[in-house]
Amino acid sequence: MDSTSHAELVRRNVVEVFNTADADRRRELIEAMYHPDAVFYDAENTATGRDAVIDAITALLADSAGLSFSVTVEPAVLGDVARISWALSPPDAPAVVTGQDFAVVKDGTITEFCDGEHGHADVHDGA
Repeated sequence: MDSTSHAELVRRNVVEVFNTADADRRRELIEAMYHPDAVFYDAENTATGRDAVIDAITALLADSAGLSFSVTVEPAVLGDVARISWALSPPDAPAVVTGQDFAVVKDGTITEFCDGEHGHADVHDGA
């Protein structure tokens, strides 16, 4: 798999996996894009295997209803490692969270994924 394919895979992960509200569709995407023994790291969890990855991503998305992920910096690839930057935003509004993810891609699937949240934007309720 070349660097273009690595880049496309991590881009699809952000745009498709993390934006899919339908749990069955998200499972299909993860099964297609992640290795069966993939490891998913975030600040609070290490998940090993596709089912655990599905659970970890579902938990991360639990508080993001009405928000969507977008790519803010296109993927950069060095060897088997790809990096991508993203933002989580409400429709037509500034980002509430930004981050940068890293993925190890081998044989056309994500074998390791590190979810890196950078920061939360100040959100005011008008009070």
